[in-house]
Amino acid sequence: MAEDEPAPATITKTANALAQAAEFALASLVNLGWTWPNIAFAIAAATTAATGRFPRSATILGFILFVRLIRFPEGPMSRSDQPATGEMVDLPTGATHYEWLEATTLLSEVPVVVVHGFSGDLNDVRPLAARIRDAGHRVLVYDLVGRGYSACRGERHTCRLFVSQLSELLSALQIQRAHLVGNSLGGGVAIEFARYFPQRVESLALVAPVGLRLAKRTYVLTRAPLVPDVLFRCFLQFSLLFGLEYEWADVKNPKYRTMVQAYKRRVAEEPALGRSLLSTARHFPFEQLGPAFAA
Repeated sequence: MAEDEPAPATITKTANALAQAAEFALASLVNLGWTWPNIAFAIAAATTAATGRFPRSATILGFILFVRLIRFPEGPMSRSDQPATGEMVDLPTGATHYEWLEATTLLSEVPVVVVHGFSGDLNDVRPLAARIRDAGHRVLVYDLVGRGYSACRGERHTCRLFVSQLSELLSALQIQRAHLVGNSLGGGVAIEFARYFPQRVESLALVAPVGLRLAKRTYVLTRAPLVPDVLFRCFLQFSLLFGLEYEWADVKNPKYRTMVQAYKRRVAEEPALGRSLLSTARHFPFEQLGPAFAA
């Protein structure tokens, strides 16, 4: 090899750097604001296409516009109406909706915190919480970020975000230690919380928790470019009901029909639900909580 020829490793490194720069530039263009940039891209794409002089530029601008229209809007979202039950507390992770279920006779001063699943809200775990309350415990239920009446600030819905929300909620309510009960996604949140804050966990109970394995087709649908955006933006109700039917063995059960109606209502009333579910599907470590289970 001649001395003035660049080494293959240098070429590869330069190519990777250029690719990352191009990806960052495209992402920056896609993520600019919302309404006015869309109008600007539409005008630019239409003008370029009409002149016929820059067909490649017209294609690129049109593609960016398409991606921006398909993707969910950025920024914070919250419900404008007031919750009929429960309380609201403003946390660094966002306003959080919670509710206490008080026992008539307490067997323990340490409260029980029940964390709901991926697409649910505190109403989903209310029957379980009521049984725990009837057994003599004070029970706290709350809406995860972007679900129910809890706000969504536009951050990536990582496990750290959910763990931070739970930690902040306990601190705001002056709860030093608690029994944790986590269902589905809530199980993953609870076990990660116990991993990082063992001194605050009196006991841990998991009900069908996530964290060890995710169905291959689910993984593909949530990680593929644009496909999840289309599903969660245009077919959110269908996607949720399809998943609900997949989980229930007896779809003729009256409880199933009640839950279907609840999901339809939530899709209509919760503006942040679809984006929160999509962000969670993309960024929550559904298959990477092995160390927490081992601990």
